[in-house]
Amino acid sequence: MSNWYEHSKTDQDYGHIELQKDACKSCGLLNEKKLCRIQERIGEEALSDTCAYYPRTVHHLGDLHQVVLTLSCPEAARLALLAEDAFGFVGEERTFTLDYISQVQPRPGLSLGAMDDIRTLLFQILRSPDITLPNRLKVIGHYCERLTTLIQKQQFAALPEFLLSLEGELDSGAAMSPLAGQAELPEVQAQITAVTFMAFLTARKQSHTPHVQQILDEVTRGLGLQEGKPMDGPSLIRAYELGLSRLAPAIAAVPWLLEHYLFNETLRELFPWGQENPSQHCATVVIRFAMVRLLLAGRAAGRETTLTPAELAETVQVVCRHYHHDAHFAKFALDGLAAAGWDSLERLHTLL
Repeated sequence: MSNWYEHSKTDQDYGHIELQKDACKSCGLLNEKKLCRIQERIGEEALSDTCAYYPRTVHHLGDLHQVVLTLSCPEAARLALLAEDAFGFVGEERTFTLDYISQVQPRPGLSLGAMDDIRTLLFQILRSPDITLPNRLKVIGHYCERLTTLIQKQQFAALPEFLLSLEGELDSGAAMSPLAGQAELPEVQAQITAVTFMAFLTARKQSHTPHVQQILDEVTRGLGLQEGKPMDGPSLIRAYELGLSRLAPAIAAVPWLLEHYLFNETLRELFPWGQENPSQHCATVVIRFAMVRLLLAGRAAGRETTLTPAELAETVQVVCRHYHHDAHFAKFALDGLAAAGWDSLERLHTLL
């Protein structure tokens, strides 16, 4: 196998697998049917940790071990996004290598129990059917700002009261009612998100597989965007609104798709504890959601026929693989928006 060679570096690095030299840059150990030769010939127990655990993410928080799929994997995206019952939580006995379990540590002034209680309540908002999905994110953003303020001021004694008030506002409907009639602003969504999309595309030039490049090309053509050329705002807005209208019947076939996307990503990242503070983490979620919707709308805008559920799932998978899971994307997007004066959650909420 010419693509597999030993390359000793340290006592803990015994080998290296080169990617194929073809356009797809696939693993050198895949056979002609794209199946793993190691698993085929020696068995699953011989797989490397990465191959054995991907696309799973495992967190240990208190007494809970949580296993969530990573949507950069095409099959994981298909299963998580297209099956209506994909998010029925189940418990089962599993064995995992300790090195691949993320041990969640308590934040200063917070117990793991309090962190999990807050996380559960915010997830309850995300799963509420009473208002639109974008407005649910606005409500979550409001509570993340309050929570961040309490933490930064070290007002930890006020957290129990904060949780009680949040529970009461959820039970009474007061948490949702202020946003029930808020309209979306597609012209803002289109221009701000497209600037971020094109800037990152230019700044992070990389070799995409032909399939991924085809999807990105569909998006840019559908929205009338061209790398290195100024953006035509009115034309972009028209294309985006056309894309949203053509996207609507596609989403109607799998109305839970965007909800499942957000469920999966917030669970995978242990929202709101996965970044510097809850407000920053919420800002990242907002930007990512806007990016997913932009690519879906852009792809739909260039189509005369309705996108299939499989095409919706593969579009989300491409966004997750090339943007969400790039360690530089969130910082790049937040820094760019901050430079333009869009660094507050209140302004970012207009992207929703």
